[in-house]
Amino acid sequence: MKENRSDGQLALRKARIISIIRAEGAGREEDKAQYAPYFPDTPEGAELCAAFSDEELLELLRETARRLGRSPAQGEVHQLLREYLRSRFRNWPGALRAAGLSRSAGRGGQTCQQSVQKELEVRQLLAQVRERAKALGRIPHPSELPEVCQSLKKRYRTWGEVLSAAGAEEAAAAGLRKLEDLDQEDRQRLDALQAIAQALNRAPMSREVEEGLRIALLQRFGSWRNALYQIDLEPVRRISPFVNAPLHREAGRSRAAHRGDVYDCHYKLLRLDQKTAANLELIRHMAQQLGRPPRRREVPPEIRLQLRAACGSWSNALFQLGFRDGAS
Repeated sequence: MKENRSDGQLALRKARIISIIRAEGAGREEDKAQYAPYFPDTPEGAELCAAFSDEELLELLRETARRLGRSPAQGEVHQLLREYLRSRFRNWPGALRAAGLSRSAGRGGQTCQQSVQKELEVRQLLAQVRERAKALGRIPHPSELPEVCQSLKKRYRTWGEVLSAAGAEEAAAAGLRKLEDLDQEDRQRLDALQAIAQALNRAPMSREVEEGLRIALLQRFGSWRNALYQIDLEPVRRISPFVNAPLHREAGRSRAAHRGDVYDCHYKLLRLDQKTAANLELIRHMAQQLGRPPRRREVPPEIRLQLRAACGSWSNALFQLGFRDGAS
């Protein structure tokens, strides 16, 4: 019952904050002390800030933008909302971006109509990236979409950020399909691919396969990912693809290259030796107790080092257990 009363009181305080933000607009600087107890650097303020969802905060920001007819500058937003947004989205440009508003804020910024149009253009460009990824069955290289790179260079710093925003990895996997009309030659090639995978104890990358076999598989199945899919394998995936590939390439700078090693990659091991399996089970048990994947320093060094040697990296050891983001 006490917990219910506490929740009700929090809801009332939250509703009051919303009323203040809507009624007072930007508020007055001299009123700052009045609202200081509700700032997120205080216990009560942190509790109030956490009570808002991202979308609730962003909609309050959009309300201000609609009232002004453009993206607001920080000084044009109530100080409580400003502090909550900066706490949640790290900085003002990040909050504007999350709200779908132009980061050119203030009186000289874009109007709401211009901002909406710009956001629509960005969504269309990201859709192009998704469509290309689905058609190729793999993540596209920035050189394959130069117009997209040129158009998005003010929004994103690297091609990796574009791929993440577009959902390119998921799109590439969406077009996978098993072929039914396999002839003897197809099966022999897939058997050869399976043998290479067994020798490596993981899915092979295309460059690890003899050229003639690689070309034949690509021609028959459309993409390397789809060739692996025929034998129930997932490709080796770069954890952060093209993270160092800027959208704007300076004159004389070489284009982004695909790395040929499996460092900083996620891939499933096909077989686990007894020691690795036991150590992974220990990590799984630790994760259940902690409610999250254990951090490196929380794991005995001898276990961590053994798993890193067996799996290629600590992140990939966690990947064997289904923890895709890893832990530091």
